[in-house]
Amino acid sequence: MSCEERIWQSIGRGKVRPSEVLNALTELDNRKGPVGLYALEQELRRKIPYLRPTAQPLAQAWLEATVLYRETYYPESRLSRLFQLLNPSRRTT
Repeated sequence: MSCEERIWQSIGRGKVRPSEVLNALTELDNRKGPVGLYALEQELRRKIPYLRPTAQPLAQAWLEATVLYRETYYPESRLSRLFQLLNPSRRTT
């Protein structure tokens, strides 16, 4: 089972341990690197509005954990922030 499948299963279950979150994000990072983290972040952003209301808070927590993990291990440079300003369609906030 892939990391992404386990993440969505935990959202469906409605609970997850902090150690599971860290392990899943670390595994995703090891397998796919920052591209995998960005992909998970974008997938969560797109799908949260379509989840049932009881699942949305946990999905939002996964999103926040993913963003914090990515920002911790792959901090954005000033140049990449400038590119985001110049290309508003790629903005995540």
